[in-house]
Amino acid sequence: MEQTQVPIPVFLNEPEKVIFWTWSEISWFLGIFFLVWILYSFLLGLLLGVGMIKLLRLMQKSLLGDLTKVGVYWFLPTGNSFKTLPPSYIREFMG
Repeated sequence: MEQTQVPIPVFLNEPEKVIFWTWSEISWFLGIFFLVWILYSFLLGLLLGVGMIKLLRLMQKSLLGDLTKVGVYWFLPTGNSFKTLPPSYIREFMG
């Protein structure tokens, strides 16, 4: 029987990586890259995208933490259309 290699994270909250970048880094890179590529040039977009990744990693290591997750949580809509949420201690609803 063949064993497949599954990467086991060292920490439980370790982010999922694609090749060697996290998903938030890839989204920033691709956004900057394609915007600059469409407007100006391919090489400038590539360089600014990599520069943005370096800046994100520097910011994540600082006291500010991951501003991408915080910004998405606070400023983008969640899609919940609930007027109020029930208390968490209620396990069953009757009626």
